[in-house]
Parts: sequence; structure tokens; C-alpha cells
Amino acid sequence: MFCFKCGASMPEDATVCPQCATPVQAAPTPPPPAQQPTTPSPAATSAWLNAPGAPAQSTPQYPPQGQPYQQYQPPKTDGGAIASMVLGIASFVLCLSFLAGIPAIILGHISRSKIRKNMGRLQGDGMALTGLILGYISLLFIPIIAAVVIPNLLRSKMAANEAAAAATVRSINTAQITYSTQYPDHGYAPDLATLGPGPSGSCSTGTAQSGCLLNNIVGASRCTAGQWCAKTGYKFTVSAVCDSAGVCSNYVVTATPQVSGSTGRKSFCSTSDSVVRTSDRGTLDAPATADECAEWPPFS
Repeated sequence: MFCFKCGASMPEDATVCPQCATPVQAAPTPPPPAQQPTTPSPAATSAWLNAPGAPAQSTPQYPPQGQPYQQYQPPKTDGGAIASMVLGIASFVLCLSFLAGIPAIILGHISRSKIRKNMGRLQGDGMALTGLILGYISLLFIPIIAAVVIPNLLRSKMAANEAAAAATVRSINTAQITYSTQYPDHGYAPDLATLGPGPSGSCSTGTAQSGCLLNNIVGASRCTAGQWCAKTGYKFTVSAVCDSAGVCSNYVVTATPQVSGSTGRKSFCSTSDSVVRTSDRGTLDAPATADECAEWPPFS
């Protein structure tokens, strides 16, 4: 502590100052503080004389701690727009109108609608529009492709039908030769039904009435003389030249398209000479006779 008189430093338990020898007990006691009057003055009690208090300071509000900071996210490209553009290019370059053009159009419309609804969060409208345009252009190829492919398919189908009809005429010739060999008393079969399996549709051994030499399609029981039996776009019939005893010395097999220009263009015929002949007359209304068939050129 310090001496109150000279200000010298002295120990805490000293009774006199070692500098000026002033007793510590002689230090003056500070006067008590003056008491404030308890009765308020009229000015203090008058509300209209008092100045308004200072406005309370509001505590600033801060965002709650721990909230993640939302960074800027760049717009993403819609996957449907990319797929639409890829399919549109494929449909245009590879002419895949049905396989790629139609899906490109559908995905393009869906993608553009989604991009408009997302208000800038998605991009790719140009890609979707490209897929739409290429998809619609590829659809214009369909009539061109149809104009080229369909006639080729029809021609291929008619050529196949004509080849099958000529092969069936040869099979009938073989069946007639076999029948005349097995039943020399009857000669050639008078119709296709006689060469077929008969009304039952199947047989193990042939007879003069049902030779079992043709299947149930060409040699059906309804395929009698003058009746047509259809197979692979052609219709067939057999007429025979027989004497009064029922012995047939000659026959004519005729094959003609069911629909001229659609199932075939050529008609075929053959007689007992087993030469297959052809004509470009289209569908015949009546079977060819032996004399008419002999005038047709051979089929090669």
C-alpha cells in the first residue's frame, strides 16, 4: 500500500510510513455520499415535460446457422433433346423413317415442352427442334420408299408364284405318267381328283379312283374336270381326252393366275408330251385345249 501523505510504498502490515513516519491510523476518512431527495419534483412527474425515451434498439436478425450455401447451378441439357437429335439424324441419314423418325418427333415434342416449363433450368431446345425437323423430313421418304419397294416386292412375289405354278404342272405330269403306268386300262387320269387321295384326304395305297399321287390341295376330291383348285396364287385344272370306254389317251393341265397382275402374269399348260408351255395372256376364263396348248411356246 501507499502512504496517504507522502505517497511512499510500504508493506501491508506497517503501522507508520517508513518515509515520513506518519501513522497509518491518521489517514482521513472520506465523507459519506450526499443523499438524493426522495420527493420527486413536479417537473419529473409531468409527462408532458418529460422528453420521450430513446427507442429500444432491436436486435438484428441473422440467418440460422448451419444452412447450406446455395451455389449457382448452370442449366443442364435435357436428355430427351439429345435423343431426339440423334434419332432425327439417324432417320434422315439411314432412311429409318419408322424406326427412328417417329421416336425423334415424339421425344422432340416432349423435350421442348419440358424445357419451357422449367424456365431456364434446362436447355437443349435447339437439339429438340433439330430432331423434330429431321424426323418430319424422314417421313417424306415413306412414299418414295413405298413407290420403289412395293412394286419390287410384287414382282418378286409374282415370279415366285409363277415358278411354283410351273413346278406344280411338272408334278401333275409326273403323276399322270405314273397313273397311266399303274392303270393301263384307264390310261391317263381324267381329272385332278383321280390323282389325289380321295374324299378321306389320306391314303396308303392308291386305286384307279384315287391314285394318291397328289396332295389334298391340288388333288382334292372337288377338283373334278372343269373345276379349278387353287394353290400359291394360281388355280389348276385337268381335262382329258377319253374314248367311249373311258380310256383317256391324252390330257391337258392348265394353270392360270387367280388375279392377273397381282399373283402372276403367265399361264401354263402341258399335255401328254410333258412339255410345260407358257402364255402371257394373264388369267384364263376357261382351260386351254390340247390344240391351244400346243401353240404356246415352251417354258424355260
